[in-house]
Amino acid sequence: MNWGHKITIVIILFVAGMLGMVSYALMQDNEMIDDHYYQKELEFQDVIDASQNLVNLTSDNLVSQTLTEVMITLPVGTFEKLEKGNIELLRIDSKSKDVQLPIEVNGWNVRTISKSTLIKGMYKARIRWTSAGKEYYKEESVFVGGESREVRGRA
Repeated sequence: MNWGHKITIVIILFVAGMLGMVSYALMQDNEMIDDHYYQKELEFQDVIDASQNLVNLTSDNLVSQTLTEVMITLPVGTFEKLEKGNIELLRIDSKSKDVQLPIEVNGWNVRTISKSTLIKGMYKARIRWTSAGKEYYKEESVFVGGESREVRGRA
């Protein structure tokens, strides 16, 4: 085999590799976390203000876990005058696995979510609520798994 054949084989392998990578990239799911990403980007100052309101109140994590539940604990002083709120548990890999729940006004500052309703893996928890006309916001990363001890969410 002479050098001309070797160059031809290398070029054919290169082209086949590139076509394989392009076809693999086209089969990947590439959905965005938020449908209205650009609109939410323009409203980001509201998120910054709500986050600062929470930092002024407490620096504790709001998300904790037991063996069977994920618990969202609102700081004391905000749940007594709770007007509205919601919890979003977002999966980065698929929007169909996201969970959205309201924060209910029930006199308790803890909202529990059964782990049996969640798929094991990494979630981004977005917690937003309004209390006494003031907005609060917290975002934490949470890994839902089969731990046997209490695990705190990470900011």
